[in-house]
Formats: sequence, C-alpha cells, structure tokens
Amino acid sequence: MGLSILPVLAQNLVINGGFGRNSPKTAGVWQVRPKPCDFAPSADVVNTSAQAWQTFEVQTPDLLLWDSVASCPAFPRPHSGRRMLGLIMYHPFQDGQFSFDYHELVQGTLAKPLIKGKTYRVGFWVLADESLGGKHLTQVYGRTSSIRPVFCGNFGFYFSDSPINVRENFMVSQLDFAVKPQINLESILETKGVWRKITLAFTADRSGYQYFLFGNFFSDAVTRINMGDDERMALEDKNQTPDFWKSTKRIGYYLFDDFSIVEDPLARMEQALLVDKKYTLQDALLFDSGKPELRSGSGQTISDLAGLLQKNPTIQIEIGGHTDGQGNSASNLMLSEARAKTVHDALIIKGVAASQLTWKGYGEQKPIASNDTESGRQQNRRVECTVLD
Repeated sequence: MGLSILPVLAQNLVINGGFGRNSPKTAGVWQVRPKPCDFAPSADVVNTSAQAWQTFEVQTPDLLLWDSVASCPAFPRPHSGRRMLGLIMYHPFQDGQFSFDYHELVQGTLAKPLIKGKTYRVGFWVLADESLGGKHLTQVYGRTSSIRPVFCGNFGFYFSDSPINVRENFMVSQLDFAVKPQINLESILETKGVWRKITLAFTADRSGYQYFLFGNFFSDAVTRINMGDDERMALEDKNQTPDFWKSTKRIGYYLFDDFSIVEDPLARMEQALLVDKKYTLQDALLFDSGKPELRSGSGQTISDLAGLLQKNPTIQIEIGGHTDGQGNSASNLMLSEARAKTVHDALIIKGVAASQLTWKGYGEQKPIASNDTESGRQQNRRVECTVLD
C-alpha cells in the first residue's frame, strides 16, 4: 500500500530513525558494533549499538553496516547513511528449528509522546530482495538447505507507553496473550529490489504512546504470501519430515530504513481517499443547521481536500450529500443536493479540475446509523467523497 508522498515539514518523532547513531556508552555494558557486510550474531548488536532501538534477546535482527571500501556485494546500499535493518517477517515453525513461527521485531522510541486525537503519518522505507533471506539462513544453519524465499504481508506497529522486556520470548507470548498492532499493512510487499516508501495514517486513541514495536504480529498461517494454496499445502506436508535438512525453509526477509512519525492532519484524509476510497465530512463541520451555504470555518477543510485532489490528478470523486430521516423527504433531498453542489463549486474555485468531480444528493436514502438517536442522526448528516473506479 504505497501512498503518494506529500512534503514532510514536521518534526520526525522517531529517534535515530535511520539507525546511524550509536547508543551512548553505558558503564559495564560491552557495545557490540555491527561488522561491515555481515549479519548480526545476536540481539546485542541492536540493543547496545543502535541508539533508542531495542529487540528481544531471543531474536537476532540484523543491524547491517554497508561499507564503501568493501562494497558489500551481498547487500544493497541503505536508503540513506551506512546502516539499515534486516528483519525476518515470515518463517513458519514447520520449516525452522522452533515450535513457533519465527519473526523478528524491534522497538523504536519517540522524542515525545503522541497526543490523543492527533493524526500522524507513520512511514518507513523497505526493500525486498529474494537472495538475502537465503544467505541469512545459510549463515545461521552453517550449511546449505532447501530455501524458498517469499514476500509476505502483515507489517504492523504496536504503540505503547513503556519499553519492552528484552528477556521476553515474544512470539511464544503471542500464542496465548496476543498483542494486536494498532495499524497493520496486511497486503504483500514486493519491491523488486529497490527501496520503496510506505506511509500509513494513525490517529492516536490515547495520549502517552512513546514507543512502537514493529514487525509481523500474526501467525504465518494467516499471513499472506506470494505462494498459491496448492504449493503452500504441498510444502507443509513435505516439511512434516523428521529430517530437518530435507524440509524446505520458507523465509520472508526485508530491509528497512528511515522510520518516521510526524504529526500530519492531512494523513487521515489521504489514507481515507487513497486506500479506503471514501472520506466522510460531518455536515456540522461545513454547514449551519438547515443551510446549504458553507460556514466560514470550513475553509481549511475545503482547502485541504482541494490540495489533496490537485496532488492526485487521476483521482475522480463523487461528492454525495446525505441527511438524517427527520422532516420531509423531498426537502431533505433538495438540501442534500444543494450541499453537495456547494462543496463541488468550492473545490472548483480552489483550482480542482472539473473532470475530477461529480456531485449528487441522496437525502435520507442511505443512513449509516439509526435515525432514532441524536448521535445516529448526526452521523447520517454528512458529505461523502467517494473515489470512482
């Protein structure tokens, strides 16, 4: 799910989002530095060398150091700087040496807590390379085995107000006390060996979040991969063999760089239109009761919507006006038409191409909540911007 990229002018809240800064020296703690062009032998490389990042001690995420002299022929260049992060996102228990699916997760730290109700743009750069997963497993096992690289989904962020317990075996804990990420990209990510930017919107449901855990929080049985059901089932049957070296080891291995979280009130609108294909405005934000004219305070919302449409000129939307079920249905239809036309005309004035816009009034015909309560009627009084196929 790649969204179009708007200029990011706000402060990036992720400390050391590109992994370039070393952890401050702590008395009595040996700092394990990443070796150029090499996978990490233990969790200590992240936990003692990458400022503001942590991982679980039973996992071995790779803090990879690209060296310009050695050239690192086995690794692509980081997106920026000299460091990047390698994570196993998919490795089912049938194929590996554990009784649970093996995923690697890392926790990042924010410079200040998120604020309830504010919307943030959560971003990272990702690169998928079929060769790296095989090289990683070959180093781990010390010999060549049958390896099947895959691309997968389930890239999740779990926000919390406290750091992880690095001694926890998180994937085992997930079996009984599953943690569900607040935002999760379920679709399969395949970048064809080049860096790709992913951006997602997150509206904080409470204040205080100052950490985020990133990785695949879900069972590999429900994680989407680029493998048909027949091949998947055949491999799982084959991997029932007691001979570890005869099993085909599936692995989804990804590189990450430049994590960012910035406050961005437009992120919710962009995510809704470009991903969910619908953005809803409550009438009270735009109109006074029973009136078709825009309120004076609605100008910023209209400007934001116009700016988003101008940055995505191939998008065509229908502006639909809706009312609650109170009053006369004919009057409600006329009011909804007038309000939809008003929003349409305001966007044209702001510079949106007429070819991107249509409008229609639906009156009370399409409620999304009960008209028997005030809260339900308030939800039904709305203007919906729906992306047309």
